[in-house]
Order: sequence, then C-alpha cells, then structure tokens
Amino acid sequence: MSLLEALIVFMNISNQSYIRTYCLDKFKDNYRLSSTGSELIIPSVFIDDDYKRHMSINIETGLWRCFKTGNVGNFYKLYSILEKCTYRQAYEKFVFESLLHEDDEVEPEKKIEHFDDTSTFEKFDPLKLYDSVLMARASEFVYSRRMESYEFYVAKDGFYKDCLIIPYFNSSGKLFFFQARSLNPDHEPKYLNCRNYKSSHVLYPFEYDSYSPLFITEGAFDCLSLKLLGLNATTTLSCHVSDEQMIQLKDYQGPIVVAFDRDEAGLKGSRKFLYTALRHKREVSWVSPPKNVKDWNEALALNDDAAIKSYVTKNVTELSKLSLALSGL
Repeated sequence: MSLLEALIVFMNISNQSYIRTYCLDKFKDNYRLSSTGSELIIPSVFIDDDYKRHMSINIETGLWRCFKTGNVGNFYKLYSILEKCTYRQAYEKFVFESLLHEDDEVEPEKKIEHFDDTSTFEKFDPLKLYDSVLMARASEFVYSRRMESYEFYVAKDGFYKDCLIIPYFNSSGKLFFFQARSLNPDHEPKYLNCRNYKSSHVLYPFEYDSYSPLFITEGAFDCLSLKLLGLNATTTLSCHVSDEQMIQLKDYQGPIVVAFDRDEAGLKGSRKFLYTALRHKREVSWVSPPKNVKDWNEALALNDDAAIKSYVTKNVTELSKLSLALSGL
C-alpha cells in the first residue's frame, strides 16, 4: 500500500469513527445493532414514541433511512436534524473538526486581524472613487472580471502587498481562508494562499444542502463567475484535486461536475479529478468552457449571462471509467 493509499484509508477510518462515536453517544441505550454490526436500528426521529424502531443508520457511512416516513439522507443531514442547525453548519463541523481539526473553542468572528500580516487589508468598495493607484487597479480588475458584486479586500503593504484578497467565510461569518491575487503585472506568482490551512484542504463555500449540480473549477474567479449565473460552484484553487477535497465532496447530495479550464493543464487536471472521484466511489460529470475562451471568467466577460448558463447546462457530460477512456481527456 502506498503512502497516499494509507492516508485515504486513515482518513476514511477517522470519519467512520466520528460517525460511529456520535451515533452511539446520541442514542445511548435506545438502539440495537443489525446482525452485521454496521447498522444502528433506532426509533425514528420523525415519529413520536416509535417503540418499533423504524429507522436505521449505517454507522460506517452515515447514510440513514426512516422506513415509516420514507425520509433518507447522509450524515450531515442527520446531524443538522438532531442538533437543530443548518445543513451547512453540520457540514462544516464535520469537515473542520474531523478532517481539518479546527479548534471549535475559538469564538467565531468576521475579522481578518487574526491572520498573519493582514493589518493593512482594506475592504474594497466597488462604488467608491479611489485616489491611490493600487485601489484604482483593484477597481479596474474587479470590473473587468465582472466581480463587483462580491466582497474583496486589498493588501496595501506586507507579505500580500498589492494583492486583491478573496475571502472565505464560513456559515458563522468567520474568515477561515483567503487567496491573494496580485494587482501588479510584474509580480510572480500571481496567486498566494494564506497559511491558515493548506490550500489543498479547503474548498470555496458552496450550497452544501443543494441537490443541484455542483461545478468544481480550478480558479476562484471561475467559481464566482458560475455563482453569478445562479449555479452552485466551488474551487480546488488549482487544476489538481486532493484526496482531502474529494473526501469533502463525495457526500454532496447532487451531481458533481468537474469544470476545469480548457487548456492542457486543465484537461490533465480533469482526468486526474475523474479518476480520483472513481477511486472514492463517486460518480462525476464533466464540462469545459466554450472553445473561444480559456476559462469561465473569460466566458462571462465576453458573453451574456443567459448564453453562458445555457451552454453550461447543455454541455455537461456524464462520465464513467469507460467513457473517460474513450473521451480523449
């Protein structure tokens, strides 16, 4: 077994252990185990005084079913019902506590100051006329990308100097990650990631409880472009999906669509994504930007919204291992 395979096994075991511990503690003595020991038979949470126990939970996967009402779902949905929180809050708690080991004792706050080297970050106002060259560059960049409806910051000094800051806020309004995009054409590299988490461990926040297709882009502005069209989207921040990111994605309730760039790196990344998804036993689909552009943000800038949204929905291709081999990706 390779080191990567061992990591996947370890993370899956950790997640299973989290589910098992939670369920056994939550229902205490009011359950029985199935003959295989993998399912917890419990009173339905949707029925009062269900002494016949019409509900079962797979304590390895977290999938559950109420045989009396027909309700089914995954662990995140079950947790949100039992703890009376939103699906997104349940998703984040499971991902950040089980996978990223975030300290939940920290009081959530919508501030940037707790990250290193952020004292000179200034919130960008797309309606304001700025005198400084840096803020003028930020304004030109944001409007050229059609991103003026989103929240950004600008770093005026320090490690992220001359960068536009793309913030990642969780459901509690806490900033947990950001990406910095240089506004200086002479700067290399163009993108810097904050050092709070590894970028390969995070995904841009999306509609976790949706059943709509979830589009996975390789860049933040591509992700925001698809969101602007009313589509559910997130980004891996590169043309490579990590196993940590796939573990977070694989239980999404709707279809997953890899939507990387059209260039060679994007196509190679799409192939890797598809094979990684298959290894995690998750089916995915694929779509690439129109032929006249390299990415979704460029497509948004050059075309009207309705045309791009129509293109996206009409060109999603379902891919199995066989069709992937025949597709030439």
